[in-house]
Amino acid sequence: MTVHVDDLLVQIAHGSRSALAELYDLLAPLLLALLRSRGRSLERAHNALVDAFARIWRRAPSYEPGHSSLDWVIDQTTHADASGVA
Repeated sequence: MTVHVDDLLVQIAHGSRSALAELYDLLAPLLLALLRSRGRSLERAHNALVDAFARIWRRAPSYEPGHSSLDWVIDQTTHADASGVA
């Protein structure tokens, strides 16, 4: 899965909305569970997830291929959740 996430992030960095949708379909359940495990209500977790994917869209050009892509996505998600903003 990590290689696939890496490829999707590279495509997102080049403006691919379909890659963003594919990344969402692939990782949203995992990320939502992560946010819920941090004690977030379902509503707050969904809002944080939306913020996280907005952040991923904006920050994808800063992603360096070859690094742990899943860790990068999780970092973006936890940062968006902690700050309350994308």
